[in-house]
Amino acid sequence: MSNNNIVQSASTTTQSPRSRLLELPNEILQEIACCLPSDRDVLHLSQSCKEMWAKVFEYESAIWRDRFAKHYDLAPGKPSRDLMFEYQIRAIVLSAPIQFKEEEDDRQYLWMEVIQNMLEESLKLPIALGETSKTLQRIRETLKGVDFLSEFQKERTSSQLFYALQLCLTSFALDPAITEPCRRTDYDIRQVYSYEERVGEAFIDHDDLDLAKLLNLRNFWQRHFLNASELTYQESFSGLPAELKPKIRKDNPTETSELSTSWLGYYSCMHPLSDLQMINERQTCADLETHGDSIDIMTLDLQPSSDQFWPEQCRKIIPLASEPDTKRTYFDELMGGGYEAGNHVFGFTEEIAVPHGGFEGWARICFIIVEADEEESNEEEEEMPSSTVMDGEGWIHGYEAIVIPGGRLMLGRWVDMKEPEARGPFIFWDV
Repeated sequence: MSNNNIVQSASTTTQSPRSRLLELPNEILQEIACCLPSDRDVLHLSQSCKEMWAKVFEYESAIWRDRFAKHYDLAPGKPSRDLMFEYQIRAIVLSAPIQFKEEEDDRQYLWMEVIQNMLEESLKLPIALGETSKTLQRIRETLKGVDFLSEFQKERTSSQLFYALQLCLTSFALDPAITEPCRRTDYDIRQVYSYEERVGEAFIDHDDLDLAKLLNLRNFWQRHFLNASELTYQESFSGLPAELKPKIRKDNPTETSELSTSWLGYYSCMHPLSDLQMINERQTCADLETHGDSIDIMTLDLQPSSDQFWPEQCRKIIPLASEPDTKRTYFDELMGGGYEAGNHVFGFTEEIAVPHGGFEGWARICFIIVEADEEESNEEEEEMPSSTVMDGEGWIHGYEAIVIPGGRLMLGRWVDMKEPEARGPFIFWDV
């Protein structure tokens, strides 16, 4: 056999398996590609030859829908072309190391935009009963390697997306498996207590929502929930069972705009508040010195009410939104268990139409908690008349907060309605 025949025979033997593979129908080739375990394997196959790329990795290939569905919640009816671009962008952006302690740059904003897209996707798409959101799980995994949730960076005054993302990811920020406790320098304690600020104006402004101010409150709770050295809320919060810890989304996304009925939470106070004028190690009265061995968690049971009750005494301190077309829903109920059981609760929620920080679904919630009369609280199923609810001798506290997109967590400020200089932060999440 001549040398030319030997080379030709060897070439045929080498190429024939590949040729036979490429002779398979495109659908079979794409099914084979879907079985590849990693993106790196997919990349290597796509680089094998132009013909393989044309058959397996073109825009409408089934492989992109398959790869996307393995890692993220899949929106029904979304074209494979869109899934391909989205999958590739996420794979590139989320795999690259990112730091938020450095100066602002385009990489940080691209990273935040990708996380924003994923978060909105996870809040809107339904998931099967008993399953978890793949997209939320991917966000969770990504945040473990990024110093983002505990990085306040006060100079980021131009980045509303930065603040909005931080707030929308509050449930992750309060999970010690994902993030670290905030430093005390990550919030301004005077802002946390609205020190020397005027009351009578909306704390939650529909048109000019101060996301940086709200992040101060969030970081305060992150610090005191996760840091045992504070000797305040960490023991109580960590002792809650997993099913009672804050969550990001509701099981049914169609219920996101509906006010949940059952809530758990905490509030903080400082006595005297004037201690904030000086360098003071104490940041809350919820410490061992004041509360002993335990901190009581607050519970709320809220039920819709046809009585649109928000008296003039309340409006002077917590006004209604000025927009005439504001969608408002009222509620009226008694508090559940805990040390404040039986106290009367009434208030309202207002939909916020402005997509602050690029997110839709913000809402304002305002409510009053009135100390129960001991004799009346012992009488079963007795209701306090709305006309006299503000005339009691006990304390009356007003609460005003933002309901974060997803509808599962509220963050805001409480005020003593009789002595408004007494005030502080609070946080509730639905259960």
